[in-house]
Amino acid sequence: MSDEVAKHVFISYVREDSDRVDGLCAVLEAAQIPYWRDRQDLGPGDAWRTEIRAAIRDGSLVFLACFSDNSRAKGKSYMNEELSLAVEELRLRPPGRVWLIPVRFDAGAVPEWDLGAGRVLSDLNYSDLFGEEHTANVVRLVTTISRQLGERRPDPATALAAVEQAKATDRVDLLRRLTKEMLPEPSRRIELDDLISQEVQRVLAVLKDQDRMAGPLGGTDEEQIVRIAEEARELWTLSVPLCAPLQVASRWGTPESLTPWTNSIRSFVAAAIKQESGNSALVGLRHIPGMVSIMTAALACTSSGNWANLKSLVVDPSVRDRYEQKPAPVIDMTDPHQAFGSTTDLISNALARATLTGRDLGDSLKDFTERNNGRYHTPIAEWLHQILRPVFSDQLPDDDTYSAEFDRAEAVLGVLAQDVTNVRAAAHPEGRSWSRTHWYGRSTWRSNHHGNPVADLVYEFETQGAQWGPLKGGLFGGDEERARSALEAYQTSFNRVAGRQF
Repeated sequence: MSDEVAKHVFISYVREDSDRVDGLCAVLEAAQIPYWRDRQDLGPGDAWRTEIRAAIRDGSLVFLACFSDNSRAKGKSYMNEELSLAVEELRLRPPGRVWLIPVRFDAGAVPEWDLGAGRVLSDLNYSDLFGEEHTANVVRLVTTISRQLGERRPDPATALAAVEQAKATDRVDLLRRLTKEMLPEPSRRIELDDLISQEVQRVLAVLKDQDRMAGPLGGTDEEQIVRIAEEARELWTLSVPLCAPLQVASRWGTPESLTPWTNSIRSFVAAAIKQESGNSALVGLRHIPGMVSIMTAALACTSSGNWANLKSLVVDPSVRDRYEQKPAPVIDMTDPHQAFGSTTDLISNALARATLTGRDLGDSLKDFTERNNGRYHTPIAEWLHQILRPVFSDQLPDDDTYSAEFDRAEAVLGVLAQDVTNVRAAAHPEGRSWSRTHWYGRSTWRSNHHGNPVADLVYEFETQGAQWGPLKGGLFGGDEERARSALEAYQTSFNRVAGRQF
């Protein structure tokens, strides 16, 4: 038997659960935690009982007892014998020490094995490796094992492996939870950076995939519209695992802790503006990850008053403008209309209708091509408003409040984009005077009945002056005159756009 046996984890299970144990072992391997699995992992000629008992007695070996309907159904099994040995050894150990850990592969009960001193096996804390919490619980389990083995080093690898293996829907919850746990701890910032970078690379790989942008698209006009809308939907699905932790970091982080997300937004916008050949509609959709990230940051920051964080995420990061060959803030280089600007508005209308109603894209498109239903005033914003709703369910649980804060976030982005235009025009009066960034959305048509968010911003500025939150957070360079100029110019254009909605 190896001298390192004390650093092994013993996994006890029935053969029918081999596939489930495979997944657990993959994470253990990624976390560099050695394990024993089955009697075949012992050397030839080893006395099984003696070796297992020695391994348990001589070191900090963790014993995982994996239960399922398969194990409960067996009257006889090697697992029962292994567990009997484990219980004998547990009785010799100090009370309260974590060593024997039950694992459930389904919702069935942990068996009532007698542990002595009035305790039974189900009294121990167990780990549920099934259902929606499966991936998160794997991380917790392996982190617990690492602590028992006296190792902290495997934790980052464990989290990375678990996130990598998780399905997209599981990654959303897992990354949100890990961000909440790691963000307050400076010692875990590198680990958090690695987790976010892993997701960023996943998105960038798609944005740089020229085969996805190649044209021409085949089929009828309607089939092409559906194909483009499907690609937009896929790019959003790919972005959700980043937007969820971004919402958390925007609320609770500090500018210094936001570097992973600042870099991700910069990378997405840089990839989107890179000149590429292909179908123009598909090429334009590359703006979606950057655009939804900026909107997520804006909504999270404005609704919680974290203006310094908003500055760090959407104003300070810059990319090189390929036309002027100068750095330009990301907020000036992308927006909802950049993503869909070269396409027919049937694409954004079908996408919005399908998202709002839950129907398929083809049937939603027929609402406009065959049923002559009226189109949305701002279909891209309707889509954004709907897809981001689940991301903000904890921060903004009330639908009316969410909609009002969404309007406010649009207005704030519009004013900040206007400030970028004003600063550029003042520095280069001979250059262009128009802004490429258009963050007009739902707030334009809602302003007549649900309040004008730009007018609200103007009122706040006029009554608070230098104490206005955005100025104190460093926006507009902390300059009152810059803020006033941006607010006045944007209010004029906003009211003009809103007037055209009716």
